Amino acid sequence: KYEKNVPRHSHYVIEITLSIEWCSISKSQFHRSYIPIKFGVTMSSSNMKTEDLIHLSNKELISYIYTIQEELQKKLNSGLSIDDIIDNEDPFEALEPILPQEVYPILVLNIINDIQSDTIMEAIIEGLQKGIKEFKDKNKLD
Repeated sequence: KYEKNVPRHSHYVIEITLSIEWCSISKSQFHRSYIPIKFGVTMSSSNMKTEDLIHLSNKELISYIYTIQEELQKKLNSGLSIDDIIDNEDPFEALEPILPQEVYPILVLNIINDIQSDTIMEAIIEGLQKGIKEFKDKNKLD
């Protein structure tokens, strides 16, 4: 790009896009959960694993759920059916090990039907926190 009123040959403006993947710093002394959420805004649900999710804050979990919801809605709006999507990928795979059975259908219906309710999200996060604690206890993680 060129700035206005500047001759093309004398000045260039360079745009740089920084992209940080959740798993790209695995050898760092810092756990990926220390990466500020502003760097995770463009996260893709496809690259998150259960082991990543258990270190997220409630705010980051909510952002992750809304990311799944947005990605799924884009695919549904493109003409794919939920069956087509599930045949190719499981958008809930990383959440399944930490999501209690009673909360799972609430989450799935919430995402598929594009519902964005604070009350429902609070119930989902409460269930996830319970599931995360159980997952950590079972796997001796902290």
